[in-house]
Parts: sequence; C-alpha cells; structure tokens
Amino acid sequence: MKQGFAFGGGKKKPVSLESFNHDGVEIARRRHRAHGIPLRQIAYFLIAVVSFKIFLFFDMGAGAYGAKIQELMQGETWERAAGYAMQLDPASQWFVDGVRYGRW
Repeated sequence: MKQGFAFGGGKKKPVSLESFNHDGVEIARRRHRAHGIPLRQIAYFLIAVVSFKIFLFFDMGAGAYGAKIQELMQGETWERAAGYAMQLDPASQWFVDGVRYGRW
C-alpha cells in the first residue's frame, strides 16, 4: 500500500552527496536542505487545538464553557487572547453539532 504525501510517503533524497577532490579522494558532504514553511506541522497543531477545544466543550458542557470564555474575555491581555482563541470556530462547531445531534 502506497503512503500518501501527508504521511511521509514519496521518495526520500539522500542525505549526503559524494564527490571527488582534485587528488581523487572521495568526499562526503552533507546536503543542504531548503527550509520552507512546515505546513504539515502547522496542520497538526491546528488539529490539536481544535480537538482540545472540542474536548473541553464536551467535558465542561455548553454553559460552563461559555461562562469560562466570558470570564477570560474580562481578564488581562493574555486571558483575553486565550478567551478569543478558545471560542468555538466553525470547524469545532460543525464537529460538536455532528456529535451532539447525530448528523454523522
């Protein structure tokens, strides 16, 4: 079974590059990797955040979760940022509604 791109499938490039110097001696040099945006890690992080919000929502209940967000919104700067981040986004709301009302 072939793995997809998201799970590390595909060809891996060799880590080292061999070449010969002017005396004919083989030299192994480390291949420099281009550093781009780590999209896979960002996607995993966002999935973890959404999953944590859903877990808290189901664990605390809708009323307590909303009250906690309102309490955080009245606090200091970091608390307001946390309250804003913990509000249910459309993806979290879709998942909560699907589980709560048995849509899927």
